[in-house]
Amino acid sequence: MLSKIKPRTTKVAKPVAKILGKAGIKPNHLTFLGLLFGIFSAWYIIKGEILVAALFVLLSSVCDLLDGALARTAEMTTEFGGFLDSVTDRYVDVILFLSLGIYGVDWVVVGLALSGALLVSYTRAKAENVIEKCDVGIAERSERLLILLAGLTTGYIYEAVLLIAVLSHVTALHRIGYTYLKVREKMTR
Repeated sequence: MLSKIKPRTTKVAKPVAKILGKAGIKPNHLTFLGLLFGIFSAWYIIKGEILVAALFVLLSSVCDLLDGALARTAEMTTEFGGFLDSVTDRYVDVILFLSLGIYGVDWVVVGLALSGALLVSYTRAKAENVIEKCDVGIAERSERLLILLAGLTTGYIYEAVLLIAVLSHVTALHRIGYTYLKVREKMTR
C-alpha cells in the first residue's frame, strides 16, 4: 500500500541523502545504523520502556528509507548493498518480535507475526526468480512498522502484533496467488 507513495517519500529523502553523501556517509553505514537502532528498540521493549523503543523503531525505519535513497542518489547501488539491506531488515524484524514475546505479548501471536513478516519477504524473493516483480500486498515492511509504531505509542501492542500477524499472512498468500497467475499467464502466451 505504501509503495504507492514511495515516489513522494523518495522525493523527501533525496535532499537528505545528498547531504549524507556529501558528508561521506555510505548506504551500508545507514544499513548498519538501522540494525543498531533496531537492537536498541528491542532492548527498550524488553525493559518495558515502550516509548523509547518506539523512537528507536522510528529511527531504524528512517535509516532503512535513507540507505536506499542514498544509494540511488549518489549512484552507489550495489548488488551486495541490496542483499545486505534485505538481510538486516530481517534481523531487525526477528529481534523486534522476539523482544515483544519477552515483553509479554502472547508467543503464539508473536510467532504468527514473525513467520508472516518473514514469509512476505521470502515469497517476494522467490517469486522474483520466476516473474519480473512481486510487490503486491497490503502489509509490506513499511506498513508493518507503522502498525507496530502505532501499537507501541498507543499501548495497543498486542492488537498491533495480532494485526501484523493477520495482514502479513494475507500478503504472503496474495503473493503466492499473484505469482501463480503470472506464471500461468506466461505459459499461455
